[in-house]
Amino acid sequence: MDHAVPMRGADLSLMLRTGRVLVNFHSLCTEGYAALHQLVDINFCGWAVNSECCSRGTDMASIRRLISRYPLIAFFAIAYILTWLGWILPERIYAGTLLSGALALPFLLMVPGPLYAALIVTAITGGKPGVGALLKKFTIWRVGWGWFAVVLIIAPVIGVTPAYLNMVFGGPNPTAALIASMPTILMMFAIRLVNPLDGPMQEELGWRGFALPRLQERHLPLVASAILGVLVVIWHVPLVLLDMLPAYALFGTFAFTIVFGWLFNNTKGSVLMTLIAHAADGLVITGNLGLNAIDSERHIMLLVATWCVTALVVVILYGPTLTRKPNTHVPPKPT
Repeated sequence: MDHAVPMRGADLSLMLRTGRVLVNFHSLCTEGYAALHQLVDINFCGWAVNSECCSRGTDMASIRRLISRYPLIAFFAIAYILTWLGWILPERIYAGTLLSGALALPFLLMVPGPLYAALIVTAITGGKPGVGALLKKFTIWRVGWGWFAVVLIIAPVIGVTPAYLNMVFGGPNPTAALIASMPTILMMFAIRLVNPLDGPMQEELGWRGFALPRLQERHLPLVASAILGVLVVIWHVPLVLLDMLPAYALFGTFAFTIVFGWLFNNTKGSVLMTLIAHAADGLVITGNLGLNAIDSERHIMLLVATWCVTALVVVILYGPTLTRKPNTHVPPKPT
């Protein structure tokens, strides 16, 4: 049963500080809302742009030109800012009270930064046709049965491998625990496919759907995936600072990006396929395997190592193009 908590001076101060953050953040969101307004024809007349920005002559046309000229820079800037605010501010705001929870919630909704950034920048640079083409990547499913099987099994195989390697170092046999947790694993997979606050949906349209094809306009797919890997690692850094992710796991993030660049380029540029593969990752939870703290830490280290070995094998077998077919998964040049 919930109990009412009287408002303290600290809560009032927290409300005022949060209000100032929201006011400053409003100017950032205004441009994205304006672009999406053109797509869905919603009237935003009641929204006022920050008067100080207007006095400096920062109008929508100049911002649109800037984003159109540097779409990748704009994409990563928006993705970083939104997600980092969504990760960091709730940690600062939430204090276990109903009020602090309500104040933290809007920032949590900013976490899918790559998803929002891809839609905002595409809306500004490509309009409705551009957004339609971007979302169409979710509908590419005719990739061949062989690659569809790879998409389904690669992440689960990589996830299970550390559990069995752990036995060499004295960890328990995970077979019974894996079988017992199968219903939970399947439910988690289904949720991860559609949950915008989870990694697959919040990341794939941005990293693979928007950024990777544009990087591949100028670089070979392996180089493009490596550049993207570094940028995705930077995006994850606040999780390390918040003690939500061990620093060595960032090596796995980089390797993961290489492997998913390989999947993307061999499945006709399908974001649907990388979404499915991403949703199948992270389903083997150490807590379900009956591991103690030492075995659990070792499991994560082995998982990172397995991703790194997988990425190395992909590079050795497929080379700098990450595919044995001509690379066609780049966005069309603007007319």
